[in-house]
Amino acid sequence: MKTKSLYIFDMDGTLFNTLGDLSVAVNHALAAFGLKTLPTEKVKSYIGNGSLKLIERSLEGADAPLLEVHKCYSEFYAQHCLEKTVPYPGVVEFLRNFPAKKALATNKPHTPGLALLKHFGLESYFEAFAFGDEDTPRKPDAAPFLKVLNATGVSKEDAVMIGDDAPDILGAKNAGIDSVFIENGFGKRASFAPEEPTYSIAHFSDLVHLQFR
Repeated sequence: MKTKSLYIFDMDGTLFNTLGDLSVAVNHALAAFGLKTLPTEKVKSYIGNGSLKLIERSLEGADAPLLEVHKCYSEFYAQHCLEKTVPYPGVVEFLRNFPAKKALATNKPHTPGLALLKHFGLESYFEAFAFGDEDTPRKPDAAPFLKVLNATGVSKEDAVMIGDDAPDILGAKNAGIDSVFIENGFGKRASFAPEEPTYSIAHFSDLVHLQFR
């Protein structure tokens, strides 16, 4: 059976179910500017491509200062990102026990991203990180993937991206690496159609059984 030397992970909707904390933070920012708040499922549908895009979508065309609303959201979320968030089943066991290198490529800013990893004792399992507020372009650009490939010394052929949305699948394609789409995350296939992931699994816990071609 063919194996991969490096597993590159997304965070939100892949490693962690962050929806509860994201929804609260979005609605805090909306309410602070006198705007209508949103149901959790609506917030879920707006996740993807980073927090600024999340806020832009959540404004739903309202006449509000995007950057100021985003700043309000970011400050609140950084202080409350650990209250409802949990790893998906199978994540901790995979990171601790699966014999391959692991890296992170996320559009999430480094402050809440590292806070989550440290809170759950997972930071040490990753050999390289690419966060959304760094100088390199964000997913679906190839840059975050190339950064972690360079940091780990792994070839494109020996790496795979595991994610739940378009930035992950399209970014992996742009970087020339295989991808695994997790079907129970935040994204939907329609978000990256007509492109297809290399592999699909129903839940993160299925990753340990995935056989590569």
